[in-house]
Amino acid sequence: MTKNIYTRTIYFLTEKKKQNDPVIERIQRLICIDIPRIEPGDLMYAMQLHKHKILMIDHQYYQSLHNQIRDLPLSNKIFETILFNVEKRLTTEELLCFGNIKALFYRHEPIESIARGCEEVINSENWLPRKVTAQLIHYYRHVVLSQTSPATVDLTSREIQILRCLKTGASNMQIADDLFISEFTVKSHLYQIFKKLSVKNRVQAIAWANQHMLS
Repeated sequence: MTKNIYTRTIYFLTEKKKQNDPVIERIQRLICIDIPRIEPGDLMYAMQLHKHKILMIDHQYYQSLHNQIRDLPLSNKIFETILFNVEKRLTTEELLCFGNIKALFYRHEPIESIARGCEEVINSENWLPRKVTAQLIHYYRHVVLSQTSPATVDLTSREIQILRCLKTGASNMQIADDLFISEFTVKSHLYQIFKKLSVKNRVQAIAWANQHMLS
């Protein structure tokens, strides 16, 4: 593959920056660019310093990475993500955890296909399997239809506060600490919020808040 000048950079999210990964090494050689490493603890800083990073994630180690810090902010739309080494088809809710997912590669896919997909993502394209694309289209159609329906949502001031906390990626415990209430009270408010918004989970509630709330 010929070398191009890229303005967008892929970062490999890993627990150990100095540890070489054979897949990443081969991709670097195939597309002739460096893929810097970034650790989970650096992500919060990266959100402020470098917006619109492309994060490459080995799905086999995602849970371990997620446990490194509380509420790994991958669902934040400023992070485009490339997921590789996926063993089986993911649920829609699992896909939405990876924010602006641009590419997904299953474990059996050849390295050349992964490298080609990375090039396309760098050039602002998507590289998603058809079934994954269909899942996401179905989900967002549902979101649009539910949000454009002529319904008035009567949220209390406390519920609005909690929704704003959800938008930042805060956990129940963090919301409780910030608002000086118990975690049980937070869960109770979330139950009422989900019911009023006609959503099933935090991801859908955040999508509603991003559409309807200015801050």
